[in-house]
Amino acid sequence: MSANLVPIILPILSIVAYLAYKHSFTSYPRLNIITPFQERVVIIGCTTGIGRELVLLYAQRRARLILFARRETLLNDLKQECLQYYASEPEGGKNLIYVVAGDAINDSDVQRCTQTASSAFGGIDTLILCAGVISVLPFVDLCCLSVTKNPTGTGFSVTSVQTPDDPMTAVRRITEVNYHAPVLVTRYFLPFLISASRAPNVIVVSSMAGKTGTPTRGIYAGSKHAVHGFFDSLRVEVEKYNVHVGIVCPGTVDTGLRASAVDLRPQEAEAAVHGSTKGKLSPRACAERILRASDAREREVYVPGWYYWTLWMKVASPELLDGFARKKYGY
Repeated sequence: MSANLVPIILPILSIVAYLAYKHSFTSYPRLNIITPFQERVVIIGCTTGIGRELVLLYAQRRARLILFARRETLLNDLKQECLQYYASEPEGGKNLIYVVAGDAINDSDVQRCTQTASSAFGGIDTLILCAGVISVLPFVDLCCLSVTKNPTGTGFSVTSVQTPDDPMTAVRRITEVNYHAPVLVTRYFLPFLISASRAPNVIVVSSMAGKTGTPTRGIYAGSKHAVHGFFDSLRVEVEKYNVHVGIVCPGTVDTGLRASAVDLRPQEAEAAVHGSTKGKLSPRACAERILRASDAREREVYVPGWYYWTLWMKVASPELLDGFARKKYGY
């Protein structure tokens, strides 16, 4: 394919593919099996951002909710905010929303969550995995390497900057939260999904970084690629049990996630980080799309939809895609 035609052809192909894909999901048969107010939903990582907006959307449906996150005060505040939508329910809906404070990387905390779901609702229909952390440093910076061009103009010199921080601490942390935690949570909830729901869903809130790498997001992209590899495999394995596995890949979202990146040192927390926020998505818009994706049991969703073009570009002209990534992240 001529390089001059790539920027023209790829968007056209992407739009056609996206419209065809979207058209195939114009109905929501799952809603005929599980009505919205009967749906039993567990949301992991839900006190801020996309997760919080998902809770509010499901509460507006008066769904049966289990909210799981680390900060108990925020969980209880969120529950109180949700109860306004359950005013017509017995006891004001207090027996329809439960909170479980814990860490998604801790076996005993996750097991407490499954026990709560079992005792409160007899199982679950939908598991939504929202918890996650991000990274914002180039790997060279994370490794505390200083690279300078040689005075001769050819080649580079590398020196190691002494620091008390071990770069692998951030790597292990992001892998633990973004990859190990979703696998762990799925391990404990899968039996309930298979045995207690007529249309069980596992919905993974991932990222475009799970589809293509970008500068300054290396270890984050690595963790998200692992997520895609696992859940794509799981989808094939559990389809025979009627378990649906869907993955949602948002672009840049307007949350505070970047300020708490695993590789930012305390003195850097207030500094600007790489990456354009132009055209960033609202958590609410993402949550609304995730809700529709779950209802329609969609396999993989990009938010916004035109991001489907990245798949075509990665195959047809990966160098061009790299160029867009460098521009977006100012690298």
